[in-house]
Amino acid sequence: MFKKINQKILSTIVPTWEDVGEQKVRAAYGYLEGWLSVVLNVVLAILKTICGLWINSISLLADAFHTFSDVLTSFAVILGFKISEKPQDAEHPFGHGRAEYIASFIVSALLVFVGIEFLKQSIEKLFNPEPVDYKTIVFIVMLFSALIKEWLFDFARFLGTKIKSQALLADAWHHRSDAFASLLIGIALLMTQFGYYTVDAVLGIVVSLLIMYTGIELIKECSSEIIGKAPSPEFVAEVKDLVLNIDGVKNIHDIQVHQYGHNKYVNIHIEVEPELNVRESHHIADFVEEVLNRQLKVSSLVHTDPYVDN
Repeated sequence: MFKKINQKILSTIVPTWEDVGEQKVRAAYGYLEGWLSVVLNVVLAILKTICGLWINSISLLADAFHTFSDVLTSFAVILGFKISEKPQDAEHPFGHGRAEYIASFIVSALLVFVGIEFLKQSIEKLFNPEPVDYKTIVFIVMLFSALIKEWLFDFARFLGTKIKSQALLADAWHHRSDAFASLLIGIALLMTQFGYYTVDAVLGIVVSLLIMYTGIELIKECSSEIIGKAPSPEFVAEVKDLVLNIDGVKNIHDIQVHQYGHNKYVNIHIEVEPELNVRESHHIADFVEEVLNRQLKVSSLVHTDPYVDN
């Protein structure tokens, strides 16, 4: 839907946008999405807070904090890309890529906490409803917010897909959850003019649960990456296809993939003819590493074993 707009913004802000294998270009993608999200989310959060206080809507205030949490998440994305740019050192021989996951974990935990607090307030208001003063301008603001957040979702997903960044894809779904919440609240506000004031509290509960669900899902994903998530079957299959098509490689086994941010470290065992001498085997292993590093943008280490025809 927004493809042309997304591409125009990307090519204008990041002239070297096609060189996604370069760390500086990847970082530029992250900074673009992060800072754009920060600016727009701050504006939307302020508008929602003002509107929520103006018409006394707990669900709208909950949504305002949800939008503000997106600001924190985007800062985590920016920080993650910034730290990930730091080179390897003696204490971090694989780089600093996992700092992104740690920052996301902290923000996700905060997101769950905010959801719990607003869930308490929404339940209290459900049993003690207060009139909500419907304003058409507020209804328009919520529809505008939903549209902006849906575009941010599409833009973040567009960038994340191009550089295969889990952080940007996660931030994208954060935006979509807020777009959905804004749309729900707009509907609730419309219903209050007919006297259905409990709808505000009910949707406040829905938004709170949505905030908590988003935070828990992000925590699960971050934790998995920090602990050491297994590579996808598609990536393993890609490694096998590349390596088994190299002359001299008879078989492949013990594929290990370690992820540090966007950096992947691949360790594999290849099997070669047992009659080959050490120099010949080493030459094949070097060529396999060169192919993997060039085609998959990874750092690889290849061990050779004698091939046994079972």
